[in-house]
Amino acid sequence: MESNKIVIAQGLADVLQRGQVRQIAQGRMTEAERGWSGAEVRRMEVTYTSGRQESMIFKEALLKERMVMKRLTDQGHQNTPAAFSLDTESDEPRWMALEDVGSIKTPPQGQEWSPKVAEALARIHTRNLRKGSEMPWLPHADRVYWERYLVTKVSVDHFEKLTEQNPNFGREFGAYLPTLREKANVFARDMAALYDEKDSLTLTHGDLQSIDGSHVHYLNDKPYLIDFGWCYYAPFYIDLVSYFTIEEAKVYYNHFINSGVSLSYDDFYERLRATFCYSGLIYLYPSMMQWSTGPTEQTGKRLLHILKIILTGEFPERRIDYSNELFSKLLTEHNSGTLDIRKN
Repeated sequence: MESNKIVIAQGLADVLQRGQVRQIAQGRMTEAERGWSGAEVRRMEVTYTSGRQESMIFKEALLKERMVMKRLTDQGHQNTPAAFSLDTESDEPRWMALEDVGSIKTPPQGQEWSPKVAEALARIHTRNLRKGSEMPWLPHADRVYWERYLVTKVSVDHFEKLTEQNPNFGREFGAYLPTLREKANVFARDMAALYDEKDSLTLTHGDLQSIDGSHVHYLNDKPYLIDFGWCYYAPFYIDLVSYFTIEEAKVYYNHFINSGVSLSYDDFYERLRATFCYSGLIYLYPSMMQWSTGPTEQTGKRLLHILKIILTGEFPERRIDYSNELFSKLLTEHNSGTLDIRKN
């Protein structure tokens, strides 16, 4: 990167209309800001010939993420960082520069942010709806992806392996495995059907965590979606199920149809509910890794909630807060064998 960093910084400066870059230097970045994907991320302090100073984020990313950020930048980057990369062809990880949108991940107290996030997501999704041919670099979440990757290698296979390798985990959670596989397989078939239907396919973030997660930042009264490393051409519903409640998803729906897309609320609701298991399967493995010798307040409540999501498919009517009260309820269900109640 050393030979290209000023060139890359200048490219982003041109996008942002900042002027000529005079020099850049390494800045400070916490481990929490770097995230947990393993990608190399740095903050660089930029000085312009005008004397202005600001920071940029440099990230080493695969082609699909670099091109997603380029496309969103070309579309106006209203709720995503502006970006620039010299390499728009190589599949190998390459550096890109990103507008630094700060480190604030928690909405200011007393302010309702979910409607603003809903509007931002609807804007991204509708601009790229059914435009897969314009994004040949974006992998498709097709039948093979759902059935042979997401619900197996990414999630349930890890669960099965841990039940075999860790006797404590196996005794505590092994009984859930058959139902987990059954529910995951049903989910995969539903997602494959959505892919074949094509109507909801768009550019998706794919890893939009809960409201206390890492991928929505807040700056100047606007939400910014960051870290598109798990992007796919997929049903837009997967970006809704971790972040929103049912009522909040209605706000997204209203923005979505106001863009001119034809979709009845009944169809939207039916497909959203079918997609809800995604919010459990995509985070099953990280939740398992937090578990050590048994379900405790710190290590077990998120895993128990993830299992509840997959096993019952219950879409929350209100936001989950992972409180001690919730943990106690889930632990009681777990210990009594009622956590895996099946619901249609």
